[in-house]
Amino acid sequence: MTHTANPAEATGDHGFLAPVEGGHPVDHCFRCGVETPPGVGLCEIHNRGHLSGPSSTQMHATIFIGVAIGVIAFFFLASLLVTTTGPFGTAVTSIVAGSDGSVALAYTVTNEGDREGVADCRVTRDGVPRSDDLAFRTAALPAGQTVTFERQLAAPPEGSAGYDPEALTVVCD
Repeated sequence: MTHTANPAEATGDHGFLAPVEGGHPVDHCFRCGVETPPGVGLCEIHNRGHLSGPSSTQMHATIFIGVAIGVIAFFFLASLLVTTTGPFGTAVTSIVAGSDGSVALAYTVTNEGDREGVADCRVTRDGVPRSDDLAFRTAALPAGQTVTFERQLAAPPEGSAGYDPEALTVVCD
């Protein structure tokens, strides 16, 4: 067996990027892979109307426009889903303290806006929001309507501040 120093000489190959002697530039059909003249993306069978393929500028512009439309549509849908309503007025109507530190709370929420909405509410011990405050969402409130809600607030954990019925507030956004 004979070994040659240059593998390209043994195979007749001139390298990956080197042109083949006597060769000519070609493209290939996007659908079937048949060789086509340079710049032609489809063979005769798949392009009977002899339509020219899109230029790279047309392709990139089409992709850009598609992405831009997608981003605009995303923000439009997000604005429909995230829109706020209100404002919401709140009033505490009754507070009954239990012997175990729990509190029975009744309050009203008024949707002062012009369309139906859901209020995000927070029960605070003294009007100052804290991380351990009770936070919740109301059911859908019709525009201009006042709805009464009742909540049973469990006794706070051992070592934390209890509920002061005089300072207890409900804030809704």
